[in-house]
Amino acid sequence: MKSNSLTNLNWIGSEQAYLNLPSVEKFQHITIGRYGGNIESGAHKNEDGLLVWQSISWEFVTLIDAHSSCDSAELIIVTLKENENSIKEILDSKIDVLFDQIEILLLQIFKSDRFIDKCRSLKGEASCLICIRKENVLWWFSVGDCQLFLIHDDLEKWGQVSLNQRNFYEWIGKVNTFEKVVPSYSLGRRELRTGINYILLITDGYLDAKETTISIPELCRSESLVVSFLNSLHCQQTVDSTTLVLWAVKNELDAAFPSN
Repeated sequence: MKSNSLTNLNWIGSEQAYLNLPSVEKFQHITIGRYGGNIESGAHKNEDGLLVWQSISWEFVTLIDAHSSCDSAELIIVTLKENENSIKEILDSKIDVLFDQIEILLLQIFKSDRFIDKCRSLKGEASCLICIRKENVLWWFSVGDCQLFLIHDDLEKWGQVSLNQRNFYEWIGKVNTFEKVVPSYSLGRRELRTGINYILLITDGYLDAKETTISIPELCRSESLVVSFLNSLHCQQTVDSTTLVLWAVKNELDAAFPSN
């Protein structure tokens, strides 16, 4: 596993596809895994993308799964970077106002005439998952079928590991949910449990694997398994690309429990 001290990272699969080449790198406390698929099985491109910003007090992660081309992934990342100062100003604000403000800003960005016009000229479209963690709260904005998991003993004993539902007919790009009269997307926020919380964002290429020897909770709890997880995808000759972003947060604050 390579280690990197960068606090900002952006990447799209057309820059480096990771075909036949599972890769795991550490950026500060965040682990990033990338695998473009098995060439012998027909993989020939990687259309995933990601954007990671982190500070001492928060993480902002965008995960993208495009198809037909990387155009839509590139546009989303470029657009977020153009608004980096405004986004980070909100991320540095107090937690009681942060999430309402970031929702308003992202909707202004994605519903703007300028962004929608650019989407019309793209080849293809993308699923997009944006996740923010600050203090003891995890927030997400989801268009499409990228997955978000939160792993903690308190939640797992109830079978609660997934935070968002995969939606197969939502995209940003040539086909664009934000061109609809009423855009289709999902939002959520979750209080972290007391203790260690594991957060995972992942594109859906790993679901091509016929045998799952490493479960999502196991993967999240052990960084050393990320290499084995991606190598397993290669050995099982998966074609679709898989990109994941994983990190752990220790929450010292008390979490909610029932009164009885």
